[in-house]
Amino acid sequence: MIDNESTTERLHPQTFSDALKCALAALSAALHTRLQLFAVELEEERERLKQTVILTFLVVFGFSLGFIIFIIFLVALFLANGWIAALGCLALLFLCIGTIAALMLRKQFLTRPGIFTATLAELAKDRDRVRAAAHE
Repeated sequence: MIDNESTTERLHPQTFSDALKCALAALSAALHTRLQLFAVELEEERERLKQTVILTFLVVFGFSLGFIIFIIFLVALFLANGWIAALGCLALLFLCIGTIAALMLRKQFLTRPGIFTATLAELAKDRDRVRAAAHE
């Protein structure tokens, strides 16, 4: 059987100190949840950054080595006649590629979403709930 008196006491604390303890427990639980969410987002951001750095290194290494070997191949191919024009055209091509990549990178950095958006959204919801409860 359920003790109605203890159930009522849990729902409606008898003293101010009991009410304060309940409020602090709820605040502590909410804060703990938000900190856990923050920690998860921080870990995800760290893993994303690590993956980005590794992939960037591999892209730069692979393209650099490939372009160097490709340039050597083209210069050897046009060695008999027109090798200076071939080098000039290749330099212009690589400068265009670099410029386009720099503009794309700039756009990516300018349109990057904010960090810890889920945590901030949850904290904003909590703030709104507290304000709404305070106005009631």
